[in-house]
Amino acid sequence: MAVKVAFMQLSDCWGCHQSLLNAHLGLLPVLPALEIVYWPAVVDFKHDSLKARENGSILVGFIEGSVRTNEDYENVKLMREKCALIINFGSCSCYGNVHGLANQWNKDDLVRRKFSEVESIADGSGGEPTQHTPGFRDKIVPVDDIINVDVYMAGCPPRPEQIVSAVIFLLGQKPFPMNDLAYCNDCAIKDNCLLDAGKLCFGPITSIGCSLKCTSKGKPCVGCFGPAKTVDSRAEKLGSMTKSLGAISSGDKKNLYEFLTLFLNVPLMAGFDLAGDILKQVKKHGTPDTPIANLPPTTEEIAGSLMAFLRDNSDFTEISNVCDTCPRIIGSKSTMTKVKRDYEGLPNMDDCLIEQGYICMGPVTRAGCGGLCIKVNAPCSGCYGQTEWGVDQAERFADTILKGFNVSLSKDELLAQVKDPIGTFEKFTLASRKGGV
Repeated sequence: MAVKVAFMQLSDCWGCHQSLLNAHLGLLPVLPALEIVYWPAVVDFKHDSLKARENGSILVGFIEGSVRTNEDYENVKLMREKCALIINFGSCSCYGNVHGLANQWNKDDLVRRKFSEVESIADGSGGEPTQHTPGFRDKIVPVDDIINVDVYMAGCPPRPEQIVSAVIFLLGQKPFPMNDLAYCNDCAIKDNCLLDAGKLCFGPITSIGCSLKCTSKGKPCVGCFGPAKTVDSRAEKLGSMTKSLGAISSGDKKNLYEFLTLFLNVPLMAGFDLAGDILKQVKKHGTPDTPIANLPPTTEEIAGSLMAFLRDNSDFTEISNVCDTCPRIIGSKSTMTKVKRDYEGLPNMDDCLIEQGYICMGPVTRAGCGGLCIKVNAPCSGCYGQTEWGVDQAERFADTILKGFNVSLSKDELLAQVKDPIGTFEKFTLASRKGGV
């Protein structure tokens, strides 16, 4: 039985849906598991058909776009009513995106400029159109200012493989081995168990059959063979440890992170952020024959505890930034002596763009894109969101690059040369700024 999914478009460019279609053959393992019940850009479903569906009857709802119009606002609330899980799909729904830069002005000024003054289209009639138009909201806000969101998938647009891996996880379609016995039954050190020494090891809930035998080298099992159909008696010890994770070591944090990624196929390093207990939601609303729906209760409880710890602890693991995936050389022969606009000169493909004089937001932007813009010789502009929120992003950027890059400017000199600070440092995230603009 296929699971029901819906796609909603707000005020957007349709680029996120285009990225999904760009997965091409990568969609083949996904599409048979989906029953698409609403996707107005692709399938001729009417809006009334979505309204008529029973509340909560759709498993996953993807919301693309920013909330600019009254219709956007109502559609967001409608999707929350009809869908068990909501995914903010792309940086518009996650952060407000470039549209959010309009929050620097009030709505009346924007309407006057758009419909009365702009040279390219103003026809002299003036004023906001009122016939067959939804009407504008006063400010653009992220979707989660209006409804509760379960998953955030940033990117402008998200990468195709990022979207497909997220969908596969949410639908429980990873082909887990799901062997009958747990790894502990084949562990060479089960009489000298790492759990007894206070170290996290996920062998009690992981399928037998792994040939790496990490525990034979004194390293913990991190679940790469997926869940077992049954759990070992040591699962009780593991469960107790996962309920009090506040004081675990940095090594155990690394093991925990690896476990969630490998064991459940959660694409954590791809801008995929969980805001709720997704396992319970998928198990409740998914099909009965999916692997996640058949996890042993102990395994589900342990995995749920770990994901809750991940959600509630921003320092769970150091957030990776775009620089971590950038092939360019930092500390090269280049040094920033002035701030260049993108159109000034032609940077070489080897040296760091910052050290060549360009504002590149890589050091303060979350990883997940793989440095796509940088690889085609364009600076990162920050579409995957900030690695730290609630701070002055211009000041933070300047402090970061003055510490780790070849820059011969003072902080004041650097910031004074940036022509558009908000458009440079908060291009995609201004609407997410708490307390207004």
